[in-house]
Amino acid sequence: MTTSHGWSGSPALRVAVQTPPSARLGVVICPPLGQEGVIAYRTLRLLADRLEARGVASIRYDPSGRGDAQADADPDALLRSARHAAAVLRTTGVERVVFVGLASAALVAAAAATDDDGLVLWDAPESGRAWLRRQRALATMTIGAHRVVDGVETLVGIDLDPDQLAAVGALRHGPRSDATLVLVRPGARAPKALGDVAVVEVAGSAELLDGTSIHARIPADALETVVSWIDDLAPAAGTATTPPEVDDVLHLGHGVSERVVLLGPERLFAIETVPHDEDAPVVVLHNGAAEHRVGASDYQVELARALARDGVRVLRVDRRGTGESSPVAADERDYLFAQEWIDDQAAVVAALDVDHDRLALVGMCAGAWLAGRGSSASPRLVVEISPNDYRRRAAEPGSYSDGVRAVDAPSPARRWVRERYNVVVPEALRERIARRDRAGGVVDHVRPLVSAGTDVVMIAADVDAALFDRLGGRAALARWAPGAEPGSVTLVRVPGGDHSLFSPHMRRAVVSEVRARVRATFPAGVRPSRN
Repeated sequence: MTTSHGWSGSPALRVAVQTPPSARLGVVICPPLGQEGVIAYRTLRLLADRLEARGVASIRYDPSGRGDAQADADPDALLRSARHAAAVLRTTGVERVVFVGLASAALVAAAAATDDDGLVLWDAPESGRAWLRRQRALATMTIGAHRVVDGVETLVGIDLDPDQLAAVGALRHGPRSDATLVLVRPGARAPKALGDVAVVEVAGSAELLDGTSIHARIPADALETVVSWIDDLAPAAGTATTPPEVDDVLHLGHGVSERVVLLGPERLFAIETVPHDEDAPVVVLHNGAAEHRVGASDYQVELARALARDGVRVLRVDRRGTGESSPVAADERDYLFAQEWIDDQAAVVAALDVDHDRLALVGMCAGAWLAGRGSSASPRLVVEISPNDYRRRAAEPGSYSDGVRAVDAPSPARRWVRERYNVVVPEALRERIARRDRAGGVVDHVRPLVSAGTDVVMIAADVDAALFDRLGGRAALARWAPGAEPGSVTLVRVPGGDHSLFSPHMRRAVVSEVRARVRATFPAGVRPSRN
């Protein structure tokens, strides 16, 4: 597959354009908003791959103000970005464009498409107002009632100011006639405002969108429905294409820039945020779960750019099976807590070729566990955000997510065993078994790091701090207090925070704490920034 990565426009979008040598059609794949977009990332990448195999060009993008794009608070950014993406795609030589929108992105695709464009709406909300109502209910359950800070409202995976909320709420469908396909869940209906359009029931939308990234499964049959419809719409003959002109570097001001890098034998995709002085301390950021490099509500983007303004070089990495790294397959197995991710981290560190005492590894959730497995690199600092697993033995690919699904949706036999286990086995023994399953808990997890001279900082909300305490964390704190040699362990509790970093309170605490720890660790290599 041939993909051109870079940035385009002002404020700039982050784009990924796939162009076969001769394209019969072009497809603008609009990204869903917030956590929907994170969960659907690999599915939409597979869609682009399958389209390219049929001779169809495509563009995927982060709209300005979101993800890896340039900051932009303009409420019109969503529609402007979709239309700019179409313009970029047309520069490759394609003559006709189809907009594809999954979930919330269906509203953007419908608003951006003209009557001459094709349109595919997949699991579309009835309107922007309907989507906001559902997201507010979900956010209240997930984050809590205190979701508005300084006038900005936090939903699951996205922050919106009042003007942006109004713009999303104003999105609605209009009548369509030709060249429109609507995919709905079994038993559901298309948005009424679309009128008389082709509607196809497809399975798999719930399995993709209605859980976490750990639960998400790529809906192969639904993807094939989309690809086949576009294939039928496209003319038999294509036109010669040329790669688009996109910027290789995004200039962010204050001497800071970003660029795409491919690292190690697996060619892992990463975004490198670079200060004016490229010979600077290096921070590697790992996201949580099976999610790509931007982090919850794009917090890793914010953190990377703030650290670079402080004078630090930052890498945000897509490990294998996430984001743009490694081929996508409908039945792919994730690498949560697997040896492959440990190998990926080692390859990234080797490729960076930075002295160990100028290296920090920072990770969240599964990324925290991975950063904690970096003792062979002897980093000066490891920061584990929302740690909740301290296993020393790597898992088999796919086994962790299989286990999560089995717990969340147990078979009748498993439910029968669980109910009796919880009654018969005393709580103290159940906790000992849980600790055994995590191979000794916190002490054994951090021992190789502190022995290598690493300072380890854990940043934890109440639920993760309680687990830290239960699994031997207090013993680790007592044994390796700050000032101890060769390394130390510190716990930073964030009362009222959340594990997933969806709450603005938790994200602000994390960004502030990581910046402070990096400054303290590399005082000669960073400079205080104004922001």
